[in-house]
Amino acid sequence: MVLRFRFLLRKCFSYSLGISVGPFLQTTFLLDVGIAVAAALLVSLLFYRLGLPMIVGQLVAGMLVGPFGLGLIRDTTAIDFLATLGIILLLFVVGLELDPRKFGKVGSKVLTLATLEFLVAFSVSVLSALSAGWDLGTALFLGSVLGLSSTAIVAKLILDRYPAHDENFTALMMVMVVEDVIAVFLLFLTPELAVGGQLQASGLLLIAARGFFLFIASFGFGRYLGPRLINKVSQYELEIGEVAFLLALSFGFLFGVLSDYLGFSPAIGALLVGFFLPVKQSRYVREKILPLKDAFIVFFFLSMGTLIDTSSALSVGLPLVVILTGAVLGKLAGGFFGARLARIGRPVLVGSILVPRGEFSLILAKTGVDAGLVGPQLYPVAGLAVLVTALASPLIDRLTRPRVGPEK
Repeated sequence: MVLRFRFLLRKCFSYSLGISVGPFLQTTFLLDVGIAVAAALLVSLLFYRLGLPMIVGQLVAGMLVGPFGLGLIRDTTAIDFLATLGIILLLFVVGLELDPRKFGKVGSKVLTLATLEFLVAFSVSVLSALSAGWDLGTALFLGSVLGLSSTAIVAKLILDRYPAHDENFTALMMVMVVEDVIAVFLLFLTPELAVGGQLQASGLLLIAARGFFLFIASFGFGRYLGPRLINKVSQYELEIGEVAFLLALSFGFLFGVLSDYLGFSPAIGALLVGFFLPVKQSRYVREKILPLKDAFIVFFFLSMGTLIDTSSALSVGLPLVVILTGAVLGKLAGGFFGARLARIGRPVLVGSILVPRGEFSLILAKTGVDAGLVGPQLYPVAGLAVLVTALASPLIDRLTRPRVGPEK
């Protein structure tokens, strides 16, 4: 039934454009994007009317039209491509919002919060998996998967809930950078464990060297070459406006490619180069990028939704409730106590912001399943945890936000 409906959609669409059905069936990019956008629009509007976060609506839209839902989109290649662009643009804009001069003031806070919130979330997830009857190896791996917050979702929540000039804004974004480094280490460790080998010191040194090179390259470009290019191109903005726009885009994508080549998330390279641009030039670039970022980031959340197989996760039964509860409470408690220890204001808000899991949780879970370290059910469980924690975060914030009484 679903396949027939999909075929009719394609046929009607092709007739309306005057395109023959045969060739059009082989070119699914535009229709897949159209279905995804329409679903995101409708579900987001529904969630808005219900007072729920539209981010979660976009996740649900991806689940509905994806291969594990109605199957309207079976090949997610197009959506995944646009999602990659979205997360690069999001983190590039976040980097532009950050002020390096404030980082020295929040460095100790970042390390304190990142260490405590990850360890607490990891421990609670391991204990919840053990209490659900999972073996120790799977429980430890699940703890690693659920110890990682979603850089993309958390970044959007921070942008929505903190002013950019607040030093806590910088601290929380740097916490996500630290978590991404942890995620890269875990991704490197997983294949080593799968073959029963020992983690070599040379491997750790290689990761450190790559990270140092990315940092130095981002710093050198952002501080010296990038500003000169921006100043040069801005002289021709009135005559050729598109050049300035393309230059702004190129910075994020260039360092996204470099970061990916070095084995890190493309978003980390984009964030770093945006972070190191001087304030004057960063404002100029941000004005060019911001509208495009808002459009593409929708595809990231849609893409995450298409990966979630709820039926497989629900087959776990009652233990799933224990694991998901631990996933929410672990990050909430870790963020709360970490913020208190680091002396960051509004610790409940900090804890709620860090609750969502996302891209690295799914990537690490898939890596573990593919390597044979854990059973195939762990991946859909991680996917459902992404959905539940993304929904729980704004609900916790709403329930714990102090009510403002009427003015007298």
